[in-house]
Amino acid sequence: MFGRKSKSNTEKEQPAGNLLGRILLVVDGSEPSIAAAHFAVQLAVQAGAELVAVYVVDTATMDYLLQMHIFIDEERREFENDLERTGGRYLDYVSAVAAKQQIEVETVQLRGPFHQTILKVARQRNVNAIVLGGWRRTVTRKDATSVERQLVLDEADCPVIVVKAEARNK
Repeated sequence: MFGRKSKSNTEKEQPAGNLLGRILLVVDGSEPSIAAAHFAVQLAVQAGAELVAVYVVDTATMDYLLQMHIFIDEERREFENDLERTGGRYLDYVSAVAAKQQIEVETVQLRGPFHQTILKVARQRNVNAIVLGGWRRTVTRKDATSVERQLVLDEADCPVIVVKAEARNK
């Protein structure tokens, strides 16, 4: 009714009466991503929100590297497996940070094009905000992950909170 789409079986209802009922944390292991994890856990505690942490193995970038003959098939598979193990460690870290604050976090590891996968999860889980680690403008043109993060920022249907790593020794 009133143009609202019905929810699929993969979508969860969000907690009633909570502005930030569900927060999606994007984990990639970078220093800003770790800062974003701490921020998202604190935000979830303070807002009484659910927290979902996602790590995406960016297969689109690996496919491109394979096409450009930078990888051979065996190297690509090995690299993808390494990224999956690394992603699991980062998601375990987020779970440990959340456990210290006595909140649960749902962890999800997926494969696919980075920004498209993040946006799909955000829609499926009906999140109210996405939290991701920041990046520097000076490397955006050289860094594919920066471009992918920018696409999340540009195309998300909900607010996106960008957390910069704390400045050290400045």
